[in-house]
Amino acid sequence: MISFEEIPEMDAELEKVNKHIERLCKSNSESMQKMMDWVLNARGKQIRPIMTLLCSKLKGKKVDATEVAAIIEMCHTASLIHDDVIDRADQRRGQLSVYKKFGPAMAVYAGDFMIFATLGRTNLRLKPWYRDMFAKLEIMSDGEVRQFDNQFNTNITEEMCIENIIGKTSAMFSIACGAGAYEGRCTRREKAAVEKFAEYFGLLFQLRDDLMDFIATDEESKKTIHNDFWTGYYTLPAIHTFNHPDYGEELKKIAVDLKNGVHEDGIDDRITELIRKAGGFVYSRDLIESYRDKAIECLDIFQESVAKSKLIELMDMLWDSVNALPLC
Repeated sequence: MISFEEIPEMDAELEKVNKHIERLCKSNSESMQKMMDWVLNARGKQIRPIMTLLCSKLKGKKVDATEVAAIIEMCHTASLIHDDVIDRADQRRGQLSVYKKFGPAMAVYAGDFMIFATLGRTNLRLKPWYRDMFAKLEIMSDGEVRQFDNQFNTNITEEMCIENIIGKTSAMFSIACGAGAYEGRCTRREKAAVEKFAEYFGLLFQLRDDLMDFIATDEESKKTIHNDFWTGYYTLPAIHTFNHPDYGEELKKIAVDLKNGVHEDGIDDRITELIRKAGGFVYSRDLIESYRDKAIECLDIFQESVAKSKLIELMDMLWDSVNALPLC
């Protein structure tokens, strides 16, 4: 992650975010508390809380956005718990998922508890961004359903793919950044610019993950390579290849065969080869770069500051990881 040496209060604020989360996750049920403790044991990189705090500092105001960041992180974590039930995911944030550790039913209850605790245990419910947060959570849910509706659809378009990402990934970043900007006394125009930055950041974030699903960079990642493609969730590199005049039909046939449980040894290598020959990886990288450039433009409305530079640095950290991938 990026360093916050230039913002000495950040470490203390992130610690306060976690204290809020621990308070909000207290349960009278021993079984529920075990699950909450398990979730809190692996907090991830906390990118969204970091973005909330940074956006609250863009105007140089001294504000406390830690509970705001905690609420948003809880909603995000709850959605991940539910996602793992749907995907039957074994791992989450370096440990067994709640689904794998406690079972699917208990995982659903754990995700529900985090959402309901967010609704009932905060004093921030009258904030304008609070209602907006749940409106964007609806958008996120719609995006997940659209993705599910297009499972095994080899005719999915790039436009549909981007729309799904804006719904299921960008929406949560938009919540995080928009709420931080509001707390930091940004104008409506500035808040809109921050939310647009977050939309592009979300696109970069998800398209990067989609690329990494195709390209194994170490022994551990080879265990899950092509997971999305095998399960019928076709991302941009594959969608681009489906439309290629020379390689599209073969990749579509492989997709249909996998849906029907038919495949040969070495099929993963062939999938990668087809997408690489069709330019699907390079095309995705170039689109990611365009979103990076647009995101930076969104922040031009703000004067130079450490908070602004750290938002760009956070985005460039993702961009650098894309550039490190062997795409050609």
